[in-house]
Amino acid sequence: MYLEERLNLYKKIVRGISKFFEIIAALSLVAMLVIVMINVIMRYFFSNAPGWGEELARQCMIVFVFIGMALGVRDKIHISLTFLVEHFFKKYILPIEIFNKFLVLCLGIMMSAFMGPYFEKLKYNRLPGSGIPVGYIYIFPTMVGILISLIAIYQIYDYFKYGTDEEQKALAEKKEGV
Repeated sequence: MYLEERLNLYKKIVRGISKFFEIIAALSLVAMLVIVMINVIMRYFFSNAPGWGEELARQCMIVFVFIGMALGVRDKIHISLTFLVEHFFKKYILPIEIFNKFLVLCLGIMMSAFMGPYFEKLKYNRLPGSGIPVGYIYIFPTMVGILISLIAIYQIYDYFKYGTDEEQKALAEKKEGV
C-alpha cells in the first residue's frame, strides 16, 4: 500500500509537469503564429521584415515539437506497429509493449544525456537575428528527454501491474462504469 501511494504521488507530479509543458507548448504555438503573421505583414505591406522573425518562429516551433513528442508518449499516441503484433504475436503483446516502453525510456535518457552538454558548449554562440545564445535551443530537448523518461517509468510499472494497453482501457472503463 505504501508503494502504491508513492507511485500515485509520482504520477501526479509527472502529470503536473506535463500540464506545465502543455501550457508552454500552447504559448509557443501562439507566439509562433503571431511572429509569422507579423513577419508576413511587415514583408508584404511595408517591404521590411524584421531579421529576428523567422529565427524566433523556428525556435518556437522547436519548443512546440519537442514538447509534443513528450505529450505523445504520455497519451500513448506515438507510432507503433500494433497491426503486426495483434495479428502475428498475440501471445507476446505485453512483453512487446514493455519492450517498446523500455526503448522509449532509453530514448528519453539519451535525449537528456546527449543534448544537455550542448548547452554548455554553445552558450556563448549567438543566433544572428535575435541574439539568443545557441545553447538555449538545447534546453527543451534536455528537459523533454527527462519528462519522457519519467513518463515511461510509470507506464512500464502500469504494464507490469495492470497488463496491456487494452486491458488497462477495459479496467478504466470498468472503474468509470461503477
